[in-house]
Amino acid sequence: MTTRKCAAVLLSCVGSIFATACSSSNAPGTIAVTALGAKPLLLEHTFVASAYTVKDSEDSFWFSDVPFERLLAHEQGTPLTDAVFLHAQLIWTPKPGLTPLASTAMNLITRLVVVSGGEVGLYGGAAFARPSGKPGADAMELVVEGGTITLLAKTKGFHDLMSPAGLTGVFSAPFAPEDATRWRRSLSQFVTNAIGESMWVIKPEMSPDLRADLRPDSSLVDARSAR
Repeated sequence: MTTRKCAAVLLSCVGSIFATACSSSNAPGTIAVTALGAKPLLLEHTFVASAYTVKDSEDSFWFSDVPFERLLAHEQGTPLTDAVFLHAQLIWTPKPGLTPLASTAMNLITRLVVVSGGEVGLYGGAAFARPSGKPGADAMELVVEGGTITLLAKTKGFHDLMSPAGLTGVFSAPFAPEDATRWRRSLSQFVTNAIGESMWVIKPEMSPDLRADLRPDSSLVDARSAR
């Protein structure tokens, strides 16, 4: 796929999002990814499916702009040509008035999968999230700001028009551990099959810089332990 065609696909997706957003007030949220390079580009997508689960070291959120059945259909031989998936791992929860934060603090690990014209790009990064609702509640909301992502891996024909990019959005997800597990397994397999090697792990190795960014001020106790 040429760079011009890839850009056309991304921009056409943006146009379709506004119609979707107007007709779906109960959507799980809209993601905005803004290219930070020399060529400005905005990718916005409204999600139609979401789920989250609670783990010992994180709360894991999954968002998609296509139904789960569409992802499964790809596994059965029907190509998935265009889609956006977001996996967000909430590492610690800020406590209002109790958790002073460094200006660079991050508490969310993000992975973004972009499928454009049948080609696949996997992005990763971090952001700061302000959650509403307690982990394990029927639903939680994340207000995500200050995020950055960069391309981690791609198929041969995928042209990266975004990296580095900013990531923001407001997302909501129901507490659905079984659905979250299905998303993790199926999307992991999808990316692995596309890239040709295992690219998705539950607890990725982080660089010292990223690990430092994912903590509040070093003198503070992890807010998760205060739940």
